[in-house]
Amino acid sequence: MKISGAVKKIVFTTQVVLLVLLCAFWTTGARATEKEDEGVGGPKNYSSLTGLVAMVGSDAMEHLHGFFAAEPVAIEPFIVLSEFSTRQRISLLGATLAEQMAAVISNESLAVWRPATAGENEQRVSGVLQEVDGYLRIHILAANTRGDRRSYVVNVEMSEPIYRALHSYVYMQ
Repeated sequence: MKISGAVKKIVFTTQVVLLVLLCAFWTTGARATEKEDEGVGGPKNYSSLTGLVAMVGSDAMEHLHGFFAAEPVAIEPFIVLSEFSTRQRISLLGATLAEQMAAVISNESLAVWRPATAGENEQRVSGVLQEVDGYLRIHILAANTRGDRRSYVVNVEMSEPIYRALHSYVYMQ
């Protein structure tokens, strides 16, 4: 049985149109997934420790962009608040987040690692970490030479690596 030339053209044209539509839907879905991965229109992935440190540092610096003067910024270690302890503790996560903040601040100003002895009108960044009902609350505090203060707060669902880093203490005051 022979298929006429007109039928072949119709079948071929239909296949091409379906292929183009399929490609269009696929690229639209890929772009939506890509935007979700970037945090546009969807939650950010803070499940890994390295992802948490990188994203919190970059998100906080977006919030603090242009805030600091061209003078040194003192980075204080982030402390862990605990309802059962009155001592200030610095965990592995707190030290790592402070180091990340020092690294990203160094792109704009000079970052200086310094213990918590803040002078008046000294530029500084400090932070507080707190575990609340399975979530980690990170509160980053910043002050500049003009006396202005800003803060950045993020709540993150706790994963096992983040939990271990939060409860591995490296220094207690």
